[in-house]
Amino acid sequence: MTFIPVGIIGIVFLFLIYDSIKQVEALRSLEKNSAEIISISNLITYLQQERGLSSGYLSSHGAKFSEELSKVRDKVDYDYKKLDLNVTVIELRKRIDAMRISTVEAFAIYTGIIKNFQMQYLSTVEKINDPSLVKELHTYINLSFMKEALGEIRGTLNGVFAAKNVPDRKLLYNMARARGMYEVSFEQFHATAPKRFLNWIHTVISSEKYKTIEHTVEKYAFFHIDEPNEDPKRWFRICTDVIDEIAQMEKAFILMVGKSIQHKVESIESKIVSQLLFLFVIALFILWLGYQLKHGVLRNITLLQQYKNAVDRSSIVSKTDKGGRITYANDKFCEISGYAKEELVGKPHNIVRHPDVPKAVFKEMWETILAKKAWNGIVKNRKKNGDYYIVEATINPILDQNGKIEEFIAIRNDITEVVKLHEELEHTQEELIFRMGEIGERRSEETGCHVKRVAKYSELLAKYYGLDEEEIRHLFFASPMHDIGKVAIPDTILKKPGKLTNEEWKIMKTHTEIGYALFKNSQRPLLQTAAIIAYEHHEKWDGSGYPRGLKGEQIHIFGRITALADVFDALGSDRYYKKAWSDEKIFALIKEERGRHFDPVLVDIFFEHLDEFLYIRKAFSTQSDFMRE
Repeated sequence: MTFIPVGIIGIVFLFLIYDSIKQVEALRSLEKNSAEIISISNLITYLQQERGLSSGYLSSHGAKFSEELSKVRDKVDYDYKKLDLNVTVIELRKRIDAMRISTVEAFAIYTGIIKNFQMQYLSTVEKINDPSLVKELHTYINLSFMKEALGEIRGTLNGVFAAKNVPDRKLLYNMARARGMYEVSFEQFHATAPKRFLNWIHTVISSEKYKTIEHTVEKYAFFHIDEPNEDPKRWFRICTDVIDEIAQMEKAFILMVGKSIQHKVESIESKIVSQLLFLFVIALFILWLGYQLKHGVLRNITLLQQYKNAVDRSSIVSKTDKGGRITYANDKFCEISGYAKEELVGKPHNIVRHPDVPKAVFKEMWETILAKKAWNGIVKNRKKNGDYYIVEATINPILDQNGKIEEFIAIRNDITEVVKLHEELEHTQEELIFRMGEIGERRSEETGCHVKRVAKYSELLAKYYGLDEEEIRHLFFASPMHDIGKVAIPDTILKKPGKLTNEEWKIMKTHTEIGYALFKNSQRPLLQTAAIIAYEHHEKWDGSGYPRGLKGEQIHIFGRITALADVFDALGSDRYYKKAWSDEKIFALIKEERGRHFDPVLVDIFFEHLDEFLYIRKAFSTQSDFMRE
């Protein structure tokens, strides 16, 4: 029998060693391809120039940038051959030279080609498990995205300034999108970049050329394009100088990453040796321990019939004795944890305990169930392979005929995919937050743009209300998660086209408490903000809201702002249970609910700046209009 745990431990360590070897292989591959990444970065830089010059060439009907375009095409072709890639822009160039394609269409095709190259960076990151190296690679990717965003701004406005007539407004829509992508990428880069690169980027943005770009973008941000009077060649030259400086930062950064990779490889190779030695020591210890405990016997399951119905209804089920040792685990538990039943039964339940979960959570759990009460909460568990999964768990004490605790049964629902979105925030925070916010909408098959617009409305309200920059930032990123609790609402209620019954409405309203429970234990200010918003965005100024009937300024400002932003956007959208309202009807309702549903100050701000809210709704009316990778 002692060979069984030895074998189990051996398998676990061999898996870890195998994983380490695969990691070394991935790092070696990345190290080998670092020069290729620099070459691809160069190619992207020239493709971005070709895109911008093509915009000016097409908008001027061939009157401008002909010579410059020819030179940069030669550079692109040279880099394609050096990388042994098939030239994918020949047909596009033919259409441009023959004036058989619009500026906007050509711009989109070039941008698609560039994005495909950038995706190679992202695919490389997915193969790496080391957090610090992934952080460096994500920082590099954000720097690359900054360069691409500036390239798009350069190209779109080049097309605007070179036009003989009033240019296509779609160019300015693309400029606005690129501006948003630049701001987000800059924020992410600034949050993680080493000091040397922060000083470098601050030198760039302090330059007169960069300030000229900022001034020009601000000038045309609201589509004032009737008579653009900028010199396109001067504009292109200024932008190119700034972008070239960022391209130099790219090269320096990837060289730094290469050194980090070499260090990681050496560290992992040392780790493999340590794991082999530790495996040997553990094997000897397990053999000794097995000899000492050879007469140990697992407790039999005695109350299975009592829980049969619960087991049948549950997806993940386990039972433990009063000491916390597992006495039963169903197939779903084994499947999600990666352990066989033989590995679970008889072990303390902390075999799947994850170190990220605060001890206070388990203290509260034990105090509750030992008091003969049910405990409900969100728990992060560890799989056998070291990965994790997250469940919404309900633990019930089972009492015998004398009212004494016999054992405990735990029934869980896997919510890993929802919560994993939160964990991805460490690397791609902007994408995570909006996708988490879309979950509630997608469950009811609503457009994901709703939560994106709510974020923009909330940001605008917070700005004019006078919140500080940090509060505005937290509100912007957290407000899309206001309805995240709907992931736990049954489809029969969430997607019901008709009016809900009283019982159904009670269940629907629990989404605020579910969303709150999801984030309340987080120590991160951003997720604390999300918890507040999820909990309070259905409270009303006059105290008639839910779940707690808060009134006036008892409601957190985050909840008051999100409430108005959510209602404004929702009323203008088709839902299962209603058609979209007209603007007149929406405005009338908001005015009527001033001081009843909504904070009067926020309503006044809304109407004082109504044109900005309507601009957001129009500009970001579809998925492609909103800033994203």
